[in-house]
Amino acid sequence: MPEQDKQMDSFEHMTNFSSTDDVVKNLHQVTPAEFESWKQQYTFDALYGLRYGQSFCNRFGITDNILYYTQFPTTEQCNNYIRKNYVAGS
Repeated sequence: MPEQDKQMDSFEHMTNFSSTDDVVKNLHQVTPAEFESWKQQYTFDALYGLRYGQSFCNRFGITDNILYYTQFPTTEQCNNYIRKNYVAGS
């Protein structure tokens, strides 16, 4: 197979996903109970200087650069992002 055909196959494979949101949601699901438990335990991570989203990613083994690096203006905005993308049934 020529090199150009291999590149096209790779590109087609990447574009077959409807969106990255669908990929993220299917990779990691956190139960509402796990989410609430983590929120209570976050205080200890904050004492070590971890950001809210960074703590969530570390706790559940999630790789999400938006959540890990973004300093959301409010905790509630970060919670909304987490619920939308990771909490089952949300």
